[in-house]
Amino acid sequence: MTKTRLTQIVTGIFVIGIILVFVINLNGQGDIARVGDEAADFQLEGQNGELYQLSDYEGKPVVLSFFTTWCTSCKAQTPEMIQFQEEFADDVQVFTIVKSESKRAVEKYIEETGYADQLYIFDFDQEVSGSYGITGQPETVIIDGSGVVVDHIVGPVKKGDVTEKVSDLTI
Repeated sequence: MTKTRLTQIVTGIFVIGIILVFVINLNGQGDIARVGDEAADFQLEGQNGELYQLSDYEGKPVVLSFFTTWCTSCKAQTPEMIQFQEEFADDVQVFTIVKSESKRAVEKYIEETGYADQLYIFDFDQEVSGSYGITGQPETVIIDGSGVVVDHIVGPVKKGDVTEKVSDLTI
């Protein structure tokens, strides 16, 4: 076998592998909870060690704020989300979902920023992030009281943005 023929075979196998990965990823995207779909239930551990399950909040709108401590946009958004949470605490459940970071990283973040007034829950393996199609941070998913995803916002949000989105859900 010539060197050229061997190179062609290896290249062909590589191209087939890339196509297979692409096709497999496309097939997996059917499991993503998109706007209009039923929210993907989950159970995640909080900073305090308690487990939080989305389905426990049925009947109440839920805001999922996907977050990392190193993200500057997340850090800028945090005071806005805290203000929103304080205003709507009785009507809306807000979860700050920490993607792939340790509890210690969040403890350091809280020490540096003072932003302790959020319910941080941990998506260590990004399984929940994947089930909502989260590719970056910050991203915000809003779920109505019946468990349907009503909005998915990519990028930072302000308190007014979230207030506007949930105002019809809390009446």
